[in-house]
Amino acid sequence: MGTALLLGAAEWLARVGAESVLARAVQERTGVLEPPEVEVHGSPVLLQALRGRYDDVEVDVDTLSSGPVRLRDVHAELSGVYLSFHDLLDGNTDRIYVERSAEQALLTYDDLDRYLRFTGRPLDAEPAGDGQLRLTGTVDVLGGARPVSALARVAAEEGALLVRPEELSTPVPLDGVEEALLTQRFTFPVPLDPLLFEDRGVDVTVQPDGLAIRTAGSGVVLGS
Repeated sequence: MGTALLLGAAEWLARVGAESVLARAVQERTGVLEPPEVEVHGSPVLLQALRGRYDDVEVDVDTLSSGPVRLRDVHAELSGVYLSFHDLLDGNTDRIYVERSAEQALLTYDDLDRYLRFTGRPLDAEPAGDGQLRLTGTVDVLGGARPVSALARVAAEEGALLVRPEELSTPVPLDGVEEALLTQRFTFPVPLDPLLFEDRGVDVTVQPDGLAIRTAGSGVVLGS
């Protein structure tokens, strides 16, 4: 009975300790004010702690920001998380290696509009159906202000989301130079710097509430 109680207490301490250290590492990496929610799955956690490798870990952060980019509802599922027993006892770690990661986040249209205004593009974004965005606003072109609406596609490219217009609409027909300038104006990247991990595969979907971002990676690192 006494041994079972001791093992139960050790199991609880190992789980709480690992979740605390991992949460602190994510907090230091991201700069969020409140520690994120971290849950270590699997049993026994004590055995995982002793070998310094955790099979399955989930991380949830309400909001992550980097410069003008803000992502919400960030959720990461991690497999093969390496945290040494020494770092667990120390209560701190500088570097966490993850064998595989799957992360998802939401870029709301309000946050996308905020980013666009910060970068000098006073545009409003909304879903347009068929996986497209509709961008509307008044844009300066060749010394004159033009109300413009654009249908655009969003794709992942080199650690960012790249928005490219496919169709431009204005009350007055555009000449070739004006159309080229507006196409350039409505083409822009959105960096994905707030994401927890330097993931390699990125997928984006246009949803009613924003752009759903999903990433997958292997051999990723959290920390310095």
